[in-house]
Amino acid sequence: MSKVLAPKIKSESHKKIITRKHLFLLLVLSSFLFPLSSAEKIRDYKETTKFISTLNKNFTVTKLDTVKYKNAEYPVYKISYNPLKEKGKKYLIICGVHGNEPAPVYAVKEFILSLTKKEIKRKDLQLDFIFIVNPFGFEYNQRYNGDNKDVNRDMKNFETQEGKILQKHCKPKDYEKVFDFHEANSKGFFLYCYGTKNKKLSDQILNLLKENKAELDNSYKDNILTVEKGRLYVPFYASWYMKSKKTVTNGIYYQGCKNSFTFETSKTGPLPERQHQIKLILNFILDEV
Repeated sequence: MSKVLAPKIKSESHKKIITRKHLFLLLVLSSFLFPLSSAEKIRDYKETTKFISTLNKNFTVTKLDTVKYKNAEYPVYKISYNPLKEKGKKYLIICGVHGNEPAPVYAVKEFILSLTKKEIKRKDLQLDFIFIVNPFGFEYNQRYNGDNKDVNRDMKNFETQEGKILQKHCKPKDYEKVFDFHEANSKGFFLYCYGTKNKKLSDQILNLLKENKAELDNSYKDNILTVEKGRLYVPFYASWYMKSKKTVTNGIYYQGCKNSFTFETSKTGPLPERQHQIKLILNFILDEV
């Protein structure tokens, strides 16, 4: 009797294993074939950018290109504050490269709107804002773009639509300084300081935040580099390594400018606090840098 039952029990168990394997493979396959079917749109890019049409004579707005994913189309804008007719200083401010880092987007929007209520103080300074580099990621609250690629690792090969837009319309030679705003899973605020030429300005920015009671991170790690007192110093060999691996970030891409920074507010902090820190930096850039 036992000899008859043994094969039957083994066979049923085998069938269950096959069924589970098939189910698992089906789920994996469907995630690749239908990547947007389970994605939840939690923000409205069109609504967020609507304010652009209300800007006053202090600004010009340029539609650089349109990013397209299936049935979705997103115009990408450059907003220029005090557009210079003659030669002068030009700074580039970038936000929304990673779609799940919202504080810079909201802070930059509030800062731009505040400039509509002020007279232009520095006639020789133009600020260019690339407002929401990654619209798809912003709408779906995901780090990557609609092709599931990291735009902030594409500033070498320029395979993403968003990377190509920055390459074509925001060349390093066109700007004296570049400031890229991000957020990190850190305990506090920190910045990437690319080389010794940026140390003096990074000290000024960190002191400003410290005076305003912002918590500065002292432990965040990026591979072998560690944050100390809010500053993650990136030596030349680290930049060279990333270039050799063809995973170049915006900060490294714009290293040829006089100054290039990546700012990281902490995702663990309250959203209004993060926005406040960013606006402190933006006002400092406009008034002091």
